[in-house]
Amino acid sequence: MNSGVIIVFSNDESEIIDFDQKYLSNISTNKICFVNNASTDNTLNLLKDIQFKSKKNISIVDIKHDKGLKSAIKSGARLLSSESEFDFIVYLKSNMLESLSSLTVFLKNFKENKQDYKALPTRSNRNVLFDVFSICELLNKECLN
Repeated sequence: MNSGVIIVFSNDESEIIDFDQKYLSNISTNKICFVNNASTDNTLNLLKDIQFKSKKNISIVDIKHDKGLKSAIKSGARLLSSESEFDFIVYLKSNMLESLSSLTVFLKNFKENKQDYKALPTRSNRNVLFDVFSICELLNKECLN
């Protein structure tokens, strides 16, 4: 099963100081995409540093102007879709990083129950977000905006 994870960061320099040690080892997907959503702090440089040091397959999308979470997710989904074909992609914001440890357990059973979850809604016929799911929904958790 081919899966990807999109993590959206926006001015989260303090959130990602220990990211690679705390969370990266818990991600058991084929591809990870970091989306830097118009950060004005050192977030992008820290993400590039993590990408360089990591043995994981990580891509980075840098969005210069904040156009919202859905747009950031869509940018990450486009990048992942251009690099490989995925059975599904899970997205989360940096405030949900604690959920990554629980995600691995759910990914094992997700493919069998995929029809029970709703993908991110879109108005486009191209449907870039057809197989993109929120980690909040998968883990039945309340998401913080």
